[in-house]
Amino acid sequence: MSILRVLGLSALAMSLSAEAREAAPEAVRPVAIVYSFAGEASFAPHHSVRRPLRLFDRFPAGASLEVGPGSRLALAFMNGRRYELGEGSRVTLGAADLASRNGPVRSLPPVSPLPRLAPIAPDDHPGPKAGAVRIRSDRIEGIYPGRGATALASAAVLCFRNVAGAGRYWIEVEDGQGAVVYSQETASTKLSLPADALRPGVSYHWSVRTVDRSGPLARGEAEFATLDAETAQAREMLRLLAEKTGDGELTALLAGVDRELGLLAEARTEMRSALRAAPMDTALAEALIDLERHIEEAGFAAEN
Repeated sequence: MSILRVLGLSALAMSLSAEAREAAPEAVRPVAIVYSFAGEASFAPHHSVRRPLRLFDRFPAGASLEVGPGSRLALAFMNGRRYELGEGSRVTLGAADLASRNGPVRSLPPVSPLPRLAPIAPDDHPGPKAGAVRIRSDRIEGIYPGRGATALASAAVLCFRNVAGAGRYWIEVEDGQGAVVYSQETASTKLSLPADALRPGVSYHWSVRTVDRSGPLARGEAEFATLDAETAQAREMLRLLAEKTGDGELTALLAGVDRELGLLAEARTEMRSALRAAPMDTALAEALIDLERHIEEAGFAAEN
């Protein structure tokens, strides 16, 4: 890696860190997320216009929620408190619990505290943002993770699309200082890294190139970051609980959290699993379609 790219990555990391601190006032941090939803409901942030609610919407303290006739939703606070809101119910969210409630509101067994999610922008809509335009040339496409996707340090999987005429590939992963932390030659387009290859909360650059292609060299590269240790631990506790209980709604909650954290491949697998348990859940089916569309538009060859 050239010194210019090293400096560029370092400057980018510092800039993003500074921007995150400036653009993340506590007032707009989400305190709760909807992870199960059927029917119609609306919400309004504090002193704001009411609008329709969608599955995996996140809410700040002070938001009010209204559930329509014949409808229900399940809500989880970041501290793990959970509630089911029945038809006609109305609630206002506090920083750590319901500040007020009316109608059929039922407390559900709590879960461990959820990972801290990104702040809510004024015009924010939950879920991944639009992908970049694909560039077609002698490039290896479908690089994942990259373009805003993240990875778990202990379970990172690198994926890319097959290149015509290529039999083997050379993969390298570098840290922010340009030091190679992992490299391997492989014939597969999916590579699971050893559990100790990466560190939590670190930005990485990875590249893949053809080794024995009958034609010009093809190459692809991307940057990604691993979840920090605290976030990864909170996420793992939720995953273990969903696995232990076999509760499809907890799996959906995990999927919504993973989608917001940038773990897109994991979120897709979890949404598919939750949908198999509740095949008539139209809100979940729409959320999965939205995620699949994003993965396709971004050109990701995310692990299936």
